[in-house]
Amino acid sequence: MKYLSKDSILQVKRIITNNNKYPYLIIFSIAVILRLVPEILAFPYPIGYDVINYYLPILTNFDDHWTSVSNQFPLYILLLHAITSIFHIDPRIVITASAVLIFGSFSLVIHSIARNIFHLSNYQSIFLSLFVIFQVSVLRTSWDLHKDMLALTITLYCLSYLGTISNVSKRIMLTILPLSIISVLSDRMIGFLLTSVYILYSLVKRERMIAILATITSIIFSVGLLNSIDIITNNIMLGSTANDALQQSYNSLNLGVLFLVMCGILLPTGVIGFMKAKNVILKIPLIISLVGSFTWIIYPNTSALLPDRWIIIFSIFLSIFSGYGFVTLIESKRITISHKKLNNYLVILIPFLFLGSVFATSPNGSYLNFYGLFHEYVHYYDPMTMQYNSISIPESESLMLLIDWMNNNTPSGSIIVGSKHLRGWMELELENRTFLFSDNITDLLNSNKYSEFYLLDSNLVRHQLQNYSSKLSYNNTDFSLYHLKRIE
Repeated sequence: MKYLSKDSILQVKRIITNNNKYPYLIIFSIAVILRLVPEILAFPYPIGYDVINYYLPILTNFDDHWTSVSNQFPLYILLLHAITSIFHIDPRIVITASAVLIFGSFSLVIHSIARNIFHLSNYQSIFLSLFVIFQVSVLRTSWDLHKDMLALTITLYCLSYLGTISNVSKRIMLTILPLSIISVLSDRMIGFLLTSVYILYSLVKRERMIAILATITSIIFSVGLLNSIDIITNNIMLGSTANDALQQSYNSLNLGVLFLVMCGILLPTGVIGFMKAKNVILKIPLIISLVGSFTWIIYPNTSALLPDRWIIIFSIFLSIFSGYGFVTLIESKRITISHKKLNNYLVILIPFLFLGSVFATSPNGSYLNFYGLFHEYVHYYDPMTMQYNSISIPESESLMLLIDWMNNNTPSGSIIVGSKHLRGWMELELENRTFLFSDNITDLLNSNKYSEFYLLDSNLVRHQLQNYSSKLSYNNTDFSLYHLKRIE
């Protein structure tokens, strides 16, 4: 039995090493399970801030939202809407299934990069793929930035394809160009990144077809930008406006800690991988995203250039080079924890598998979550766990109980005032009542605009009331509802 077991292990290793199909199947299966488990654990509640405040409300009430959505790079939401409309599938199922499949596709692209860009063996490519998909930056992006994940997956595929061919023919152009257009029309930041890479890569390669690809992609992206120019302008003005909340979140300390948390452990081997990699095409987006990560030095205390998002993108690209750096160190015997290379790969991989798994599955506030140690600094930008939407999963249950109570015990047409983080929940579940939300509820209360309304408070927050009498109407573990009347 002992020899049979050993022979079986060797046979499995030979199959994985020599067969190009099984590694892709293994990686895709692991990625799908990794992304699906957090959804199952949170069921029946969704995970992802944008899922509850953007995707679900828009797909549920598409006609009401289309005017505002149409100028926000709407390609991905249009695809989701087409699926829900044609096949009459519940939006929640479509959103979740799409997120899981995109994550699985992302893992396949990483494996392809390992094989075709870095020229690694099958089991080395499996190591690199697992190393990347279990990174918190990747899981965080998949958590709610679904269109970013789609655009990034397509972008990496296009870059890996370009990086493996010596000359770009018209036939290859017909393959890459449509995918590039989908990518740049899916997400503004990734679209900017891809067009920038194409432009710089065309200058490096000096090939006519790459120049044409860069030109067409830039034109398509520019059209998308012009269509959303009003929103971009408003976001820049809003992000550039100095206020207490902005000063509290977008400062050098918080963003510096975020960078170290997401990238610090990856930097040493990331530099090694960067230096060892011969292909230049993935180095360009790494450098661009690194520059974007430190725009806060030039424009401090502003969210206008989204340095936190650039830090996440940089961490994803850095993880690719970092994984490759570990491979080169193990193969050159610079890392020799065991005399067997496979054991060395496992020793390096297991801690990252643990960190990613904990981030994906642990409840909010779990002591096992390493990133929870930095909650004070990074919670403005990222969740501490994927078991979260705009509120934690236990809070979601409490909120649903409160909304059910309001639907049955407050007068029809009542005005409910609360945090903007709850707007998606209220649109989906509140019936025949109006929900008013604000970044600053205190200012809304002091406006004296309404003579009577209900104030929804988290039990962790208390608002100072002036000119209003209040009566507690309902409370549970996480939320309280007060009936307010203005004092004449």
